[in-house]
Amino acid sequence: MTAAQVFNGAVNVPTNASNLATACALCSHNCGLRVDVADNKIVEVRADDDHPSTKGYSCNKAYAIANYVNHAQRVTQPLKKLADGSFKAISWDTAISEIAEKLNHIRKNHAPRSIAFAGLGGQGNHSSGLAAIPLMYGIGTPMVFTALAQEKTQHWLNDRRMIRGTNDIYLTADKHHAKFMLLLGTNPHISNQGANPKEALKQLFRDSERRMVAVDPRITETTRLADRHLRIKPAKDIYLLLAIAAVLVQENLVDKPFIEQHSVDYQRLAQLFSTVNVAEMAQRCGLNEEDVRLTAREFGQTKPACIALDLGIEHSSHNTLTSYLVRVLLVMTGNYGRKGGNIFVQLFGPNMPYWSTMTKALESSIESIPALLPIPQLPPAIIPEEILSQHPDRIRALICDGANPIASYPDTKRFKEAFAQLDLLVVIDPAMSETAQMADYVLPSCTGYEKWEFSIFPKDIIAPQVRPPVVNPIGEALPEVEIYYRLARAMGLVGAAPKFLHRLAKQARKPLMTPAYLAAVNSYALASSKLQGVGSIVARSAFLMYETLGKTLPNPMLAYIWLLTLGYATTRRDQVIRALPEAKAMLNPFALTEYLFAKILANPQGVLLGHYEIEHNFEYYSKHQDGKIRLYFADYAEDLSRLIAQDVEPDEKDYPFVLNGGLRTGFTANTIMRDPSWRKGRAIHASLYMSEADAAALNAKEGDLVKISSKRSSVIAPVKVDKNTLTGHLHLPNILGQYYPDPVTGELKANGIAINELVDLTDRDPYTGCPHTKRIRCKVELVN
Repeated sequence: MTAAQVFNGAVNVPTNASNLATACALCSHNCGLRVDVADNKIVEVRADDDHPSTKGYSCNKAYAIANYVNHAQRVTQPLKKLADGSFKAISWDTAISEIAEKLNHIRKNHAPRSIAFAGLGGQGNHSSGLAAIPLMYGIGTPMVFTALAQEKTQHWLNDRRMIRGTNDIYLTADKHHAKFMLLLGTNPHISNQGANPKEALKQLFRDSERRMVAVDPRITETTRLADRHLRIKPAKDIYLLLAIAAVLVQENLVDKPFIEQHSVDYQRLAQLFSTVNVAEMAQRCGLNEEDVRLTAREFGQTKPACIALDLGIEHSSHNTLTSYLVRVLLVMTGNYGRKGGNIFVQLFGPNMPYWSTMTKALESSIESIPALLPIPQLPPAIIPEEILSQHPDRIRALICDGANPIASYPDTKRFKEAFAQLDLLVVIDPAMSETAQMADYVLPSCTGYEKWEFSIFPKDIIAPQVRPPVVNPIGEALPEVEIYYRLARAMGLVGAAPKFLHRLAKQARKPLMTPAYLAAVNSYALASSKLQGVGSIVARSAFLMYETLGKTLPNPMLAYIWLLTLGYATTRRDQVIRALPEAKAMLNPFALTEYLFAKILANPQGVLLGHYEIEHNFEYYSKHQDGKIRLYFADYAEDLSRLIAQDVEPDEKDYPFVLNGGLRTGFTANTIMRDPSWRKGRAIHASLYMSEADAAALNAKEGDLVKISSKRSSVIAPVKVDKNTLTGHLHLPNILGQYYPDPVTGELKANGIAINELVDLTDRDPYTGCPHTKRIRCKVELVN
C-alpha cells in the first residue's frame, strides 16, 4: 500500500548560505537568530537585530543549536521494533499502514480515549500541533498530554475561574513599566524570562524610584540585584502570599475603587485574610516579620506593581493556590490587567471561544485544561495510572511526539512500567531518545531547522515569526504535519480532496474567492463526516485544507498559518490597526488577511502585526457577562483555611532535605539537546549543590560522591559545596539525565543525573496534577 502524501520532505535549500533568519528552539522566548550554513550544517549563530521582539538579544544557549540538529542519535528512517528488542528499518508506506491498522483496531474494539497523545516538540517547534490536534479530533479522543500541563496549567485554570479566560491568553508581569516588582521562584537573569531580561532587571535596579524584591531560598544572580532578598524556606511561598494579603487587609492598603468596580465577593476573602497571623506566617517562611510587612506595604502603596513567577513556584507545593493568590493580590492592589502590573498577552490567531466542558481522568478525576492549544490538556504525571488502570477505557496506544517522557516526566520507573503495558507506542522524534528506545515504531521527524516552523508564544507584542528551513533534512525525516496527514488518510479519517477543492484552492488567497473556498471545504467536510461529530468535521477540514491550499504555498504547513492569519484578521482587527495604521482602510477582512499573510512570508525574521489595548487590558480579555472578576471559590477558601490553621508540610525525619530538581544554569536546556559537548567550562555540570554546613555535617568535600534517595529511587552525584545554598536545601541542574554514545566506545552513557527518577508522580498538585519536582523530599549519604 502506498500512503497518500502531499509533501515528500525534500526542502532543497542551499547547502551553503549566510545570514539566514531563524529562531532559537531551546526555550519559549524563541530569540531571533541569524545563521550561516556550510555543507548543510549550521556553522555560525548570532542574535538577530531585526527580530521585532528580542531585538538582537539572545542568551548563550542559542549558539549551541547546531548540536540539536547534528548529533550521533539522529533517526534517519522509520524503525520498527522486533521481538528481540532490536529495531529494523522499514519504509514510510509500511510504517504508516501498520500504525494506522493498529490504531483502527483499537478504535474498533475500545473507546476513542484509549488512544492518547503526548508531546508537541521543542520550544518553537510547534507546527506539529497544527495537524496532531486535528488527528486527535478525528479519532475522537480527548486524551492529550503536553509539557504545558506539566507546569503551567494552574494559570489557565485560575483565569478560567476568575474571568472566564480562554486558552489563548497568558498573564505575565509587565516588568518594563512596573515601579515595584515581586519575584517568586524565578531567576530571570539566568532563565532569561521575558525580552532581554538582564537589561530589564538592570534598568529596574538602577532607577531609584523603582523597587525589586526577590523571594528565593538561594542567593542568585537575580537576588544580588534586588533591593531586598527574602530568603524563604523552600516550599513555603504560600504562607508568604497569605501574610502579604493579610497585611493589605489589616492595614487597609487595598485599592477599594478598583475592587468595587471590577470584582465580586471580595469581602468574603477579606474576612479570611483578616484572620491570618502575619507573625506566624513569617515564622513558617523563616523570614523576619518586619521584612514581610515592609514588602507588603511597598507592594500595596507603589503603583504600578507586578508579580513575576516561574517554575520555582509552578513545580512546588500548592502551585494552583499560589497562582490564585498572586492574582488576588494583583486585584486587591489594582494591578490586575493594568500597565506596569500583570497584563494579559495572547497567541497570534483568532479570538478563541471559551471551553465549557472538560474531560476527567479515569483514575484521579483531574480535569483537562485548555492552555494555548485549542484543545484541553491533561498532566503527564497521570499517564501511567491511565495506562495501568483496570477501566475498560484505559489508554492502550500512545503517540509521543517530540517529547521524551522517560527523561522529562516525573517518576521514571512508573513510566517504564506503564509503557511496557501499552498495546502500541509510536514515537515521532528526530532523535533516538530514551522513550524512542521503548517504542514499537520510531518515525523520524525534522528538527526545527529542517522544515518550516513558527514561533507564536505570547509576548508583549503580536509578532509571529514563520521561518523557512535553513538546512536540508537528514535521511528520510518528514515534518510532523505530513506524518499526521498520512496517518489520517491511512486510517480513513479523511479521504482525498475532490478536484473542485483543488481548483478553488488556487483562487483562495484572492479576497473575493476566500469565502467560496472556505465554504466549500467545510461543506465537503460536513457532508463526508457521516454524522461522526464536530471533531470529525474539524479534522476533515484541516486535512483537506493542508492537501489543497497547502499545495499552492511554498510549503503545505503554511495553509494552517494562513488560517491563523485569517482568524486574527477577522477577530482582532483593533490590534492590527494599532500596529499598522494603514490597515484601517482595508474593510474587507479577507483583503486584510492577505495583506498580513504576505507580510509574514516576506519577513522570516518575524513581523509586528498587532499591539494590545493596554490601558484596559483585563476588560478586553474578561469573558464574564458583567465583566467582573470572580474572587471567591469555596474549594480554594477551604484549602486556604486549612493552611492558615496549620503548616501542612512538617519536616520529614527520614527525608530531611528538600531537593530543587531542576536548577537553571547557563548550560542546561531541555531534552532536545542530547549531545553534551555543547556545555563549556571545566566544571562538572551535573553536581549536587549543597550548603557548606550540610557538606560539613556529612564530612563531604567538593567532588565527593553522595547518594541522594527519595521514596521512589536513588541517584549518585558529585557534591558542589555552594555558599549560596540554604542549609537543608539541595539543587540539581535540570534535564541532564539522557544517555548519549561515548565518542570513543559508542557505549551509551548518562551525561548527568536523572532527576525524575526521584520524583513520585503521586506527589502533585490536586487541581492540575503538576508534579512537585522543585520540592523533592530526600536524604543524602556519603558514598565510600
